[in-house]
Formats: sequence, C-alpha cells, structure tokens
Amino acid sequence: MPDSRPFEDTVPAGPDGGFTLPARKWREILFVGALKADADGLYQRDPARPLPPLRDEDRFPVGRRFRVERLPEPEARPADPANPRRRDRSRVLLTPVGEPPG
Repeated sequence: MPDSRPFEDTVPAGPDGGFTLPARKWREILFVGALKADADGLYQRDPARPLPPLRDEDRFPVGRRFRVERLPEPEARPADPANPRRRDRSRVLLTPVGEPPG
C-alpha cells in the first residue's frame, strides 16, 4: 500500500525504534549540520546546531547515534503542478544504535 502521507516528517518503522524521513528533510538536516557522520559511519546529533523544523524533534536526542539507509524509490507517480515536492517521494530509514542517552 502506498504511503498516503509521504511528507509526514517521521514515520515509525519497526520495533527497534527506527523511523523514516523524507529524503528531502534528511538532506536539510545534513545541510544545517544538525547530524554529522562519525568515524563509524553512524550519524550523531550535534548539540551546537539546531534541527530544522520537525513535528517530532524528540527522535533526535543529543548523544543518540543512527544508522542511515536510503530506501528504494517508490513507484513513479505523475507530478502535481500545484506542489512540485510531490515528485520526490523517496525516504530515508534511520535506525537508533546503542542505548538511548540519559
């Protein structure tokens, strides 16, 4: 079944606390430097950099590390001229690694 809300910021994915984000939102998070890759290839929150607006900022606590995986492209759909963002429906899976901070 296709995702009926493709631009929902975070969507739970699996029992391990993982979630997905639109690829566009992921690129924004990287651009502002809110999450940075460490030597292990995992991403960690940089407390000195603010997150871009999200509906669920609690998913990114300081100290939490994430494994990131780009999900396969969903089926192609026609573009909506009123909303060009509808073209990019790809998502990124973030899986927490290790124990939560605190």
